[in-house]
Amino acid sequence: MDESQRTLHRLERLRQLNTDRNRVNENLYRLMYKEDLYILAYERIKSAPGNMTPGSDGKTIDGFSMSMIQNIIQEMRTEQFQFKPVRTVYIPKANGKKRKLGIPSTRDKIVQEVIRLILEGIYDSPHGPYFHETSHGFRPDRSCHTALREIRGKWPALNWFVEGDIQARFDAIDHGVLVSLLRKKIRDERFLNLIWKLLRAGYLDLQEAKHDSLAGTPQGGLASPILANVYLHELDEKAEEIRARWERGGKRKHRNPLHRKLSAQKERLVKKGATRTKEFRTLVQRIRSIPAVEVNDPNFIRIKYLRYADDWLIGICGPRTLAEQIKEELKQFLGQNLKLTLSEEKTQITHARKEQAHFLGTRLAIGREGVQRVVTTNNGSGRPIQRRSTGSEIVMTAPKDELIKKLHAKGFCTVTGQPTTKLGWIYLDADQIITLFNGINRGIQNYYRFADNFGHLTQIQYILKFSLAKTLAAKYKRSVSQIFRRFGKVPTIIVKAKDGKRDRQIVFYCNSDWKKQRNGFQVGQEKVDRLQWSVTMRTRSKLGMPCCVCNSIQQVEMHHVRHIRKTGGKKPVGFNAILQALNRKQIPVCTTCHQKIHRGDYDGMNLSDLAYNPYGSEKRRRFRESRMR
Repeated sequence: MDESQRTLHRLERLRQLNTDRNRVNENLYRLMYKEDLYILAYERIKSAPGNMTPGSDGKTIDGFSMSMIQNIIQEMRTEQFQFKPVRTVYIPKANGKKRKLGIPSTRDKIVQEVIRLILEGIYDSPHGPYFHETSHGFRPDRSCHTALREIRGKWPALNWFVEGDIQARFDAIDHGVLVSLLRKKIRDERFLNLIWKLLRAGYLDLQEAKHDSLAGTPQGGLASPILANVYLHELDEKAEEIRARWERGGKRKHRNPLHRKLSAQKERLVKKGATRTKEFRTLVQRIRSIPAVEVNDPNFIRIKYLRYADDWLIGICGPRTLAEQIKEELKQFLGQNLKLTLSEEKTQITHARKEQAHFLGTRLAIGREGVQRVVTTNNGSGRPIQRRSTGSEIVMTAPKDELIKKLHAKGFCTVTGQPTTKLGWIYLDADQIITLFNGINRGIQNYYRFADNFGHLTQIQYILKFSLAKTLAAKYKRSVSQIFRRFGKVPTIIVKAKDGKRDRQIVFYCNSDWKKQRNGFQVGQEKVDRLQWSVTMRTRSKLGMPCCVCNSIQQVEMHHVRHIRKTGGKKPVGFNAILQALNRKQIPVCTTCHQKIHRGDYDGMNLSDLAYNPYGSEKRRRFRESRMR
C-alpha cells in the first residue's frame, strides 16, 4: 500500500471508529502533515470560480504548486502556521440588503478543506453520523429537499408550527463554547489550537484595516459550515430531549362521537340494502369530511423537529400552551448555553390549520379547511393506493407572490407581474439569452415540483417566456409578435458550426406537464461515497506533473482561469483556447512558461504544439507509475 492509500485508509478508519458516538479522537494534528490530504483538498476546490478572486494576500489559486503544500506542511510541523485575515466584501441580497462575505487566501482555503475532511470523518461518517437525522444543512447527501420530504411524509395532523430563526446567524457563535463542544470528540490540543487560529484570524474591512474576530465562524470559510453544525448540534440534542419528555400516547384512543354516530347510521342503511340511495351517498360524504378520532386528544402529544443550517421548524400535535412553552424553553437554552439570540420578528407560532408557516422557501399548512377528498398515495411497499383525506395531510405550496417579487427585483417583470425587458442581457448572443432564461425557469420548477400548487407556476413561466421575447425584441429592434414569428411560439435558436452547418438547437424550456407530483423532490437515489470518489480524484491530480509546454520538471505550478465556457462571456482566445479544447480550467506549467502565458507569448499555440496532453490517459498512466517507483 503506497503512502497515498495509507492516508486515505486512515480517513476511512477514522469514519468507522466514530460510529461510536462516545469515541474521543486523539493525534488528529498529525494528519495535517499528510501531503495527500492537501492534494485532495486542492482537487476538491480547484474549479470553483471564486478561487480566482484575490484573497487578503492579493493572490488567487493561479500558480498553486506542490512546493506551496510542502511549505504549509513545514509550518504545521513547527506549529508556526497562521491563518491570514479574510478580505471582506458585501454582495446584494434579493430583499435589497447586503450579505457580508469573507474571502480567505488560497492557502487558507486548502488548509480549511483539510480540516473539514477530518471533521467530516468524525462527525458525519456515512457508517453512522454523530449528527442527528433532523439536521439537513451542509451535509453529504442532504439538502432542502430531503428536509421538505421528511415534512411531507412524517408530519401529518399537526396543530401548531414554531418557526425558528437565530439572530445574527453564524456571526454570533461563541469561540469558547465552540471549542468546548469540539473537546467532547477531540482530545488533541494542537488540532484545537489550529481551529482557535482559524476562528481568531480576523478580517480586513473595505479600507483594508484589520479587525479581530471576537465571535462567529469565518464567512465564506470552507470549514465554517461543519463547525456551525457542531455548534447547533446542541440545539438538535435539546429538541430531542424536549420531544422525549413531552410526547405521550401510543395512538389516539378517543373516537370522534359524531363519526361513530354517522358510521352506525351507515351500517343500518347497508343492512337495509339502501346503498344506492341519495341518503347513503350524502352520509358517506359527511363521514369522509370528519376525522375518525378526536383531533385534540389531550392524552396524545407529538413533537416534530427539523433544522437546516440556522433555520429550524417544530411541529406540534398538542395545545398552543405547549408550543409557547417549547419556544420559550428553546429561547432560554440558546441564550444561556449557546449565547445565541432568537429573532423575535421571524420566530413565531403558527396555527397549522388556519395559517401558513414558512420554511426553506415553502409555505406549509395542514389540510384545506376540512374539505374532504379522495387522494392517491403510496403504501409501505411503494404501490399507489386511494384513501380518503379529511384535510389532515401536510399541504406544501410555492410562494408565487414572493417569486414574482424576486423576478421584479431581478428586472424580469413589473411589481404586478407584467413581463419586462431584461436590459442587462440585450447585448448577449440570442442562444446565450435563451440559455440564461432556461436556467431560471428550470431552477424554479425543479425546486417546487413537489408543491401542491405547482400548476400556479404557469404564471412564472409566462413571465419568463415573454420577458425573453421582449429582450430579443429589444436586441433585434423588432416587435414581440415579430420575434415569435421569427423564432417560433416557443423561441428556438439554431446555432451553426464554423462550416455553416447546423450544430445544435437551443429551445426555451416551456413545460407542459403541470400535473401535481407530491413526491417530486430532487433527491439522489444512489448515495456516493465521497471518500472513495476522492481517491479517484487524488490519483488523477496534475499537481507535480511536468510542464505541458516545455516538459520541464522544475518549478511546476498550475495555471488557472476562472471560466472556459461562461455564458455571456467572450469566446476563449490565445492560450485559453487550448484550455477549452482540453475542457479544463487548469494545466501544469513551469514558472517560466506560466509567465509567458500571462504575457501572451503563447497566444498562437495550438493543442498539438504542447509537449504532451496532461489529460491524455497513456501519458498520465506512465507518469503515475514513475512516481510510484
